[in-house]
This record gives sequence, structure tokens and C-alpha cells, in this order.
Amino acid sequence: MTKDSFQVYEEHDQNEIRNLLLGHSVVKVCSDTLTMDDGRILTLEGNLGCSGCGAGYYELTQLSECSNVITEVEFVDNPDDVDSYGTGVYRIFVFAEDKRINLATWEGSDGNVYYGTGYTITVTIPGIS
Repeated sequence: MTKDSFQVYEEHDQNEIRNLLLGHSVVKVCSDTLTMDDGRILTLEGNLGCSGCGAGYYELTQLSECSNVITEVEFVDNPDDVDSYGTGVYRIFVFAEDKRINLATWEGSDGNVYYGTGYTITVTIPGIS
């Protein structure tokens, strides 16, 4: 019998996320998921934060494909200032065939910082024995 295996990474796990992407390509983009060339499924979610005031709420606003092999990964993290309730942005850029591609973008607000920030990437590896 086989089971799916899961790993969860957050915005501060940049080395691990880089290692997930390097040397691979994205074969399918669907809603909030990326399917990689080796069958792994990456589910990208923004921090949920407070549903009432919006503090700590980050929404996935862009998800792109990359059919060529990823050769470099760059992170741009600009959460908003504490108590400003402005717009903060987290981005993951990948490089493939000398092109810089905005793979994923999350936008939101840290607000009062009580509800967290950033994003999570859940990696599903289907059918592990």
C-alpha cells in the first residue's frame, strides 16, 4: 500500500524551497498548485491571518509556469511595516534559459503582527511506500 508524503515549508525556509525548485521544471499550474516534472505537487498558500481586520492575511496573487529547467531561485520579501496595514509582498522568482520568471506572488498586510505573515508551501510526494 502506498501513501502520500507531505512536507511543509514557510517563507523563512528559503534554502529548502530553493532546493525543491532547482534542476526541475513546472509541468502544470492549477489554481494554487504547481506540479513539478518529478511528480511532486506544491500547494502554495498565503498566511490566513485575521478574517475580521485583515491583519496577517496574505493572498496568492500570481502563480506562473516554468517549462524549462530552473537554474536559480530568488526571493523578494517585503512585508509591510508594523501597524501600517499597507501592502506587503512576498515573491519567488526563478531563472530558466536566461529569463527571470515571477513564479509566485503573495500580497497582504502584517497589520498588528499578532496573526503572522508570509506563506506556506506544502509539498506532496504521491505514492511513497
